[in-house]
Parts: sequence; structure tokens; C-alpha cells
Amino acid sequence: MDKMIIIDIETQDFRVEAGIYEVACIVVENYHIVDKLYLGERIDNYSGPLDYGRGFHNICYDHEIIEEFQRFLRKYNYPLVAHNCPFEKKFLLHYQWIDSNYPLYCSMRAIRYNNLGLKSYSMSNLVNYFNVGLENSHTAMGDAYALYEVLEKVRPKTWLKIGEKK
Repeated sequence: MDKMIIIDIETQDFRVEAGIYEVACIVVENYHIVDKLYLGERIDNYSGPLDYGRGFHNICYDHEIIEEFQRFLRKYNYPLVAHNCPFEKKFLLHYQWIDSNYPLYCSMRAIRYNNLGLKSYSMSNLVNYFNVGLENSHTAMGDAYALYEVLEKVRPKTWLKIGEKK
């Protein structure tokens, strides 16, 4: 895929009712980063860990943030790519950040089609396998950059929309 928006969200829980706490988008054209968007609101005076959305306000219903996200998608009009994309999809659809027909692709699935022979295609395994940095593990922007680095190395040839069969 020549043009994509890599996305990662942090939610604090697997249940969609948990909300959205951070969103990171990286616009990629021919495996070069051309733009990025970060959405998150830090909690004042919070001093704990900043992973999994901890230390951030729930932004799932923030109309200004949702509009900023949607303007960004309209500006580029590229498909969204996430690792384990059905997870991001369920949150983005539930809170109406995207329409149900917005194109979404799963990088885990695309990487798996390259037949690397790995036992696991989890993000942590891919980061270790390709020796790419993940210093901000489980933060939206840190995870989005890690996925970008993996995709830059793999450059998958087969991409299928969520729900499509090979």
C-alpha cells in the first residue's frame, strides 16, 4: 500500500465502554512519514506511568478532538492501518469517530502474509525480531512509530480490508 495512515489508540481496557484516552496517526506515503497527529489530554499533576492511556483524560466524546481527527482523515483520505485493527475499529465506530465504510486494514494480517515463519506476529515479537525501538511502549505515538518501523522493513505486498478474505 503506497499511502496509509497508521493509527494507534490507548483505551485502558479491552471493553469498548472504557473510552479513548490517546490517539496517534502517522501519515505514510511510499514508506516516508509526511504528517502526524497526536490527540490526548494529560491529567494535571498526574505523576504515575503514562502507558495504556493512564494519566490522560477520556476523549471519546470530546467534539473538538473528534472534529480534529475527522479533518485529518479528510485531508489525507487514506486508509487506516493498525496492528490488530479490529480493536481500533470497534472503538472508532462505537464513538462515531469514523463511518462504518471507512477503509481499515490490519498490519498483523498483512505482515503474516509475507510468510516470515514467526510463531507470533504480536507487536512485541515483531519489535524484537526486527530490532526496532519501542521506548514509549503502550503509548499511542510510541506504538504507532514502532508499527511504522516494522512496516518499513516488511513492506507487505498483500493488504486486505477488514472483513475481506484472501
